[in-house]
Amino acid sequence: MLLTRVLFTISLMCCVNIAAAPLDSGSVDDFVTFMATHHDFNEEELKLLFSQVSRLEKTTKSLKNPAEKRKTWLQYRDIFLDEARVLNGIKFWKANEEALEKAKRIYGVPEHIIVSIIGVETRYGKVQGRHRVLDTLATAAFHYPGGSKRRTKLFYDYLVQYLILCREESFDPLSLTGSYAGAMGMVQFMPTPFRNVAVDFDGDGKKDIWGNASDAIGSVANYLNDRGWLRSEPVFSRATTSTPVRQSLVSNGIKANSNLALLKSEGIEPASSFSGTVTDAALYKLEGKVGPEYWIGYRNFSTIGKYNPRIKYMMAVAQLSEEILTRWHSMQ
Repeated sequence: MLLTRVLFTISLMCCVNIAAAPLDSGSVDDFVTFMATHHDFNEEELKLLFSQVSRLEKTTKSLKNPAEKRKTWLQYRDIFLDEARVLNGIKFWKANEEALEKAKRIYGVPEHIIVSIIGVETRYGKVQGRHRVLDTLATAAFHYPGGSKRRTKLFYDYLVQYLILCREESFDPLSLTGSYAGAMGMVQFMPTPFRNVAVDFDGDGKKDIWGNASDAIGSVANYLNDRGWLRSEPVFSRATTSTPVRQSLVSNGIKANSNLALLKSEGIEPASSFSGTVTDAALYKLEGKVGPEYWIGYRNFSTIGKYNPRIKYMMAVAQLSEEILTRWHSMQ
């Protein structure tokens, strides 16, 4: 249902724009025309809306140099595998045990994986970002650093989807806040995943990934299931090596595009055992405290990469999940 013009205009005029730099007026005009033509938005309402949207310098700086590029693996690991995050993960699991069990039953994603993702993304909802989503998405869509056509199109599409989801869910477009890149809620969904896989997991009629842990849990599980999570397969394993590792075996992408039998034939073995048969795998190299560490990622590790396609992120989620699971079992 379309927002009524009266309510939409009132909500806009009640908001205060704290951003400073203006957006490119030509880009905004073209976008407004596109939304009116292709998605049945009112041009005057959108012009009023974008008169209160500005360019964020924080967004352009952070998109240009994200933490995954700035920090070494050890620095990155220390941020996301600190003791507080582990202990708070246990508390989050205890407080939401019923929802986590339900998510595992329906979607096949284990509790510790869901907990870990929410922990890495927002410290279990405590750090969700304070940037207005509309400002960040418009900044990235119209002023992406370096002018990358692919990334510009991606954020242009996110901006389209954001306005559509605000209309669908009756959200005030200027009220929602998130990360420097426009990721929202406890689970840091971008607009397209929100529309596709966010769920009302507790049945209260709302998809609330900001303050409702049950909806956040169900949405993470549905996202991973939608991206190909496999119930019966492991996630990752530390690798042991009996001979020097050929660099050509080391992966730089998120896909499990090698073969476990091939890795074994090269003297690379998983340090942990698992049930079932696994064929697809990828070998990763990270710099540890005393030299290189080698890890084997399986297809579920690749699925975590579809949440965020950065190797350091994927490894942080996987390692935090194992630490939380170990602590959880020790307390049972």
